[in-house]
Amino acid sequence: MPPASRARGAWREAAPCPPGEAVALALETGAVLHARHAGRQTDVVVSGPLSEHPAVRLTGAVVTEIIRDSRSALLVVSFAAFGVREVVRELEDAAARGVRIDLVLESPRQEGGALRGTGAATAFAALRDSATFWTWPARHRPASGGSRAALHAKLVAADDRVAFLGSANLTDRALGDNIELGAIVRDPSAVRRMAGHFRALMRPGRGPLEPVPR
Repeated sequence: MPPASRARGAWREAAPCPPGEAVALALETGAVLHARHAGRQTDVVVSGPLSEHPAVRLTGAVVTEIIRDSRSALLVVSFAAFGVREVVRELEDAAARGVRIDLVLESPRQEGGALRGTGAATAFAALRDSATFWTWPARHRPASGGSRAALHAKLVAADDRVAFLGSANLTDRALGDNIELGAIVRDPSAVRRMAGHFRALMRPGRGPLEPVPR
């Protein structure tokens, strides 16, 4: 028998007709526990064609929501980036209200990264003066044969409180048209570990990531 059922049975045996104060306390406790659980739920996030399954969120809307709700810090990590003007506008608004923004982005091949053409930072050029850009220099990357390791993670984390983690790059196609899959994580302890991992990689003189000079 589940613990809640055992507790309910014991309560009925001890007080078949509980006073109003006890009922009110039970209802308040249940509401608090429900809110606490709901605040830590993980939601499924998708891009591309929708199925009949209703319990999903759309990637572009989730990324916008997380950025818009941020209050103190944003960590944005992506392999590729292109277009995403709405995301850039939301980041500009976040910077204007005092949010610290760290952008960890893959570099083009000519700079030691894995991207053909321009690097992911180009999409966020409007944020050069209001965000800190981070790169993984070639000298810090493991190499195998003729290729180096890639910065392939995709993460948007706000205030060590909520994060989007998934397959989608920050491109218009990935946020809207590609078949992509991810999740919103609302467990602050898990989000702190994700962001803390990158903060450790950014540690001056010790981590492999380096800030790009402005």
